[in-house]
Amino acid sequence: MFFDMLPTELRDLAAVARDVATERIAPLVPELERGRTFSPELRKILAGAGFTGLVVPERFGGVDTDVRAEVVVLEEISKVYPSASTVLTATWFPTKVMVRAADRPDAPAWLPGVLRDVASGDRLGAIAATEPEAGSDLGGVATTARRDGDEWVINGSKRFITNGGHADFYVVVARTGGPGPRGVSAFYVEADRPGVEAVRFEEKMGLHASATAEMVFADVRVPADHLLGPENGGFPLLMQGFDEGRIVVAALALGIAEGAFDAAVRYAGERRQFGRPIAAFQGMQFLIADMAIPLHAARSLVYDAAQAYVDGHPDAARLASIAKTYASDMAMAVTTDAVQVHGGYGYVTDFPVEMFMRDAKINQIYEGTNQIQRMIIARSYFPDIAR
Repeated sequence: MFFDMLPTELRDLAAVARDVATERIAPLVPELERGRTFSPELRKILAGAGFTGLVVPERFGGVDTDVRAEVVVLEEISKVYPSASTVLTATWFPTKVMVRAADRPDAPAWLPGVLRDVASGDRLGAIAATEPEAGSDLGGVATTARRDGDEWVINGSKRFITNGGHADFYVVVARTGGPGPRGVSAFYVEADRPGVEAVRFEEKMGLHASATAEMVFADVRVPADHLLGPENGGFPLLMQGFDEGRIVVAALALGIAEGAFDAAVRYAGERRQFGRPIAAFQGMQFLIADMAIPLHAARSLVYDAAQAYVDGHPDAARLASIAKTYASDMAMAVTTDAVQVHGGYGYVTDFPVEMFMRDAKINQIYEGTNQIQRMIIARSYFPDIAR
């Protein structure tokens, strides 16, 4: 139903994403899961399909689209391999920050060229924001940027940087002023600058083909015009993207749940016990139904939030948090039940449901934990008193 309601260009994009996922990405999944490392081949596939530059506007060499395009692409790819979706979302976030900076009167002259390279797939990005003491609280970053003549000197460490160590550039969040969010700025930093180093790669529960690194920026010097937006104005530049980012995470979670659900339905129809497919037993039917109901509800929420964001609806921020919270919680529940449908086979790597279960968990955590989302949702109803 949702697919039929989309504009033709988005339905066509979904079909392309589906073909790329099933024909080109799916054959790589077993090897990538065993290898547990970032895949240049996966990056090449995503870039070649035009997905890495999907968020770059046409005036910078990309395509004029909106968050609904991101939703349909992530939904289709996540049904097959969530790690691939995470590579995309990790480069989309900093790219969007740069697009917003490029629209400002003080935009540096080099920025459109970089965005054209992102659009063509020649550059992959990462956002370097999270620190040991600054996760949900971006206003608490301790990394510093000090002006030294015609350069900025950046010092600090970052944790849980997706695409870290493999990105061509980073948008680094650093403190240039006083405490709190009003003293934070954003910088474009090329990965090959002296002092930029991935010092450790995380061994993760899931998302095995998505690199997550601890990054160090040690006396990293960048030209003065690598400041994105105004000095001490990085926080608003970043926060503009969080509502959209939560819709993106919701779409990723939705795709994961759909992939697990499809696998469970397929297995229940094929697996035989006591002379019948296990789908013939009422207990299994109830389990499948209890997966289908929240899955369809989540899909409605995700697409509703995406449309509200596109329309500039006054409730768009609230709907983004609702969609992210519900879809990610739903994905965790549905993938767990999909493992249960498979019985012992769900616990081994011969079937994809254990991967979907592991990959689902992180969606309840990043782009603001679901506990933070519940605070945002509740406070939106009491703007004058819930502080």
